[in-house]
Amino acid sequence: MAVWLRRGLLLLLCLLILIALSIYILLQRSLPLLDGTQSVQGLHSKVLIERDKMGIPVIAGQQRADIAFALGYLHAQERFFQMDLNRRNSAGELSELVGEVALQHDKTQRKHRFRRTAKQAVTIMTPNQLAVLEAYTHGVNQGLKHLKDKPFEYWLLNTEPQPWRNEDTFLTVFSMYMDLNDDEVKLDNAKGFLSRITSTEVIDFVSPLRTRWDAPVEPGIYPIPETPGVEQINLREKPSDFYTALTGELIEDSLIGSNNWAVSGQLTDHGGAIVEDDMHLNHRVPTIWYRAQFRFPDAETGEPVNITGVTLPGAPIMVVGSNGKVAWGFTNSSADWVDLVELDLGENNLYMTPQGPERLTIWNETIQVKGQAPVVVEYRGTRWGPVIESPYDSVQYALRWIAHDPEATNINLMNLETVNSVEEAMAVANSSGIPPQNFTVGDAEGNIGWTIAGRIPTRSGLDTSYPLSWQDADSHWRAWLSPEDYPRIFNPEHNRIWTANARIVSGKNYEKLGNGGYALGPRQMQIRDDLMTIETADEQTLLNVALDDRALYLENFRQIILNALGEPVRSEKSGRQVFHQFVESWSGRAATDDVGYRLVREFHDALKLKVMKFLGRYFMSLATDAKVGIEDSWLQKINHENEMLLRLYQEQPMNWLSSEYSSWNELFLETIDELVVDLGGADTLAEATWGQRNTAKIHHPLSSAIPVLGQFLNMPAVPLEGDSWMPRAQHPDKGVSERMIVAPGREENAIFHMPGGQSGHPLSPFFKKGYMDWVEARETPFLPGDAQYRLTLLPIQ
Repeated sequence: MAVWLRRGLLLLLCLLILIALSIYILLQRSLPLLDGTQSVQGLHSKVLIERDKMGIPVIAGQQRADIAFALGYLHAQERFFQMDLNRRNSAGELSELVGEVALQHDKTQRKHRFRRTAKQAVTIMTPNQLAVLEAYTHGVNQGLKHLKDKPFEYWLLNTEPQPWRNEDTFLTVFSMYMDLNDDEVKLDNAKGFLSRITSTEVIDFVSPLRTRWDAPVEPGIYPIPETPGVEQINLREKPSDFYTALTGELIEDSLIGSNNWAVSGQLTDHGGAIVEDDMHLNHRVPTIWYRAQFRFPDAETGEPVNITGVTLPGAPIMVVGSNGKVAWGFTNSSADWVDLVELDLGENNLYMTPQGPERLTIWNETIQVKGQAPVVVEYRGTRWGPVIESPYDSVQYALRWIAHDPEATNINLMNLETVNSVEEAMAVANSSGIPPQNFTVGDAEGNIGWTIAGRIPTRSGLDTSYPLSWQDADSHWRAWLSPEDYPRIFNPEHNRIWTANARIVSGKNYEKLGNGGYALGPRQMQIRDDLMTIETADEQTLLNVALDDRALYLENFRQIILNALGEPVRSEKSGRQVFHQFVESWSGRAATDDVGYRLVREFHDALKLKVMKFLGRYFMSLATDAKVGIEDSWLQKINHENEMLLRLYQEQPMNWLSSEYSSWNELFLETIDELVVDLGGADTLAEATWGQRNTAKIHHPLSSAIPVLGQFLNMPAVPLEGDSWMPRAQHPDKGVSERMIVAPGREENAIFHMPGGQSGHPLSPFFKKGYMDWVEARETPFLPGDAQYRLTLLPIQ
């Protein structure tokens, strides 16, 4: 090698080392404080923060506001960029941080005017809660100030972090509303469009309320829709070339949802209840939740309060946890919290109301965009909400969402810290202002309960899975439902409660909640059936339920494959023979090494996409004013379509089949043959394991923007057990965001999992702590361990 080349390579290596060293030093300067004493403004008395080896803090102080201050301090030091993204996400202010790439998102968000609503929510807080919120805000800003340098993400973005404000906490909650409520109103939009082109009988079959997998805690009887005949729908009336060049992609299961359940003291040796909670959400780095324990004296009784669980960075409360007497958890309710009101718009910006014409509200929003001039966008609003247009045709709606009302959001959930019983906890839940959730709770005395946490609007009895007419809109949401009228289940006879985003109640209680797009029921049914087999429950028994990855739902599709691949048919092609062998010998579980499970899942997905495409194109052709460019796969946004699809596959009505095919079996075989090719051919099917597809993709929002080094911001890409329709619900980028199994008063035996560490900083010792415990579902403690680090916060006198 030439001397000049060696010298050049040496210089390049030195340069790379200097760059890496500079980056390391820069990153180190934004690491959080772990030990020592800090004097801070806004604190009333000393707070001691002790962290264990996992980075879980025990925050001990003399009053609740000081606990909030210290929590804000920790959130800012460990998670400020995450908090910033959440407040900007709901407020429509991301473009100011990251530029034009977020402009369309911000334009969509600004119609909600969440920053204005958040400010209004602050003004109606009680004095005690406002004091806690203000203390939290002071803590956040002091924590940010006490970093030696700004969080590393702001160096990458070449910008400065902006101070936290009181209303930003509610903007964080509004980001959760966006995750947990259907702000696109997909079900109402799709059913509204279908109602203009086809019959109610067809819509009820396409999107049924009742399915074979229903497992509500409160049973009810709902009719099974008949399969509409040729006189109502006939896809074969269209020529085969009508269905060519179909467009669109599979919409991944958005309702992977959450699980929780409780067993009463009748099923435990110690006589206390046990609560399990798996909140399934999108995965990210850092994780959604921040673990903590609070210790402080009750302001009224002076009794010590000791509460452990998870907090949401950006908010001063314990979201899920146990206070030693009561434990609670959430799953998304999936009830109807967003409605569409069909508008009658006239000239001069007038629209019809039951009291006569009213003028639209028109306002402008100025969106700051990094690197370019601000963008001004005009919006229109009604008494019911902002004006939006159907994604399918020219009909215009008002979007009515409980999140738009400042009374729907508060921090009343904080009162759970001092409750003593299930009844007290349910009363707190009913007064809380959060995206309405299934609230499952148990106490040390052995009682269990379920109710809705969050505000419920009164309802007029109309089916609001369709858009409302403007004539009915005022009478539908008249007020908030009184807490005494909330649906509740307390100590059911079978001593078990279970939820998994599917329908929980029936009859009058169902009418109070409506249908916002319930999850399909296989997960909930499997949990119920698992619980019913338990005679004596403990934490390990309930963990076994959580880890149940048996493929009971997909067994239906396995049988369709096996029936289609009879002996004469599969012998025609080697790929079919190999496909059949793997499917026939599958484990019946969503196991990472299982090829048969992967093939059945791929068949399910590919077949669904095909059928939904040709159904979507057929329905769209019935409309006279359908928009141009709508993908044929749009019908996937309807609810419970999987029940319809399985009925079609099993009943095989020819009027529901594209004229491209002479039989449903021809469609099944074509799908299998295509999958063999897509997966590399018969010789490589053995490599197509479920783990190959279901590999973790848990990434930091900025990792893709950093060549090579960006990968160190992500969690390891490891294969994951589980899938959508079973208790162990897990996709590469969404699934169990936390798992808690706890008997209140016996927290030392409790189990906890989380897909990542406490800190969002890659150099922190806590960055990945606990991740592999989550992957492998090892029994890890719920309570913090022995103190390894001590930080004392003192008020500036």
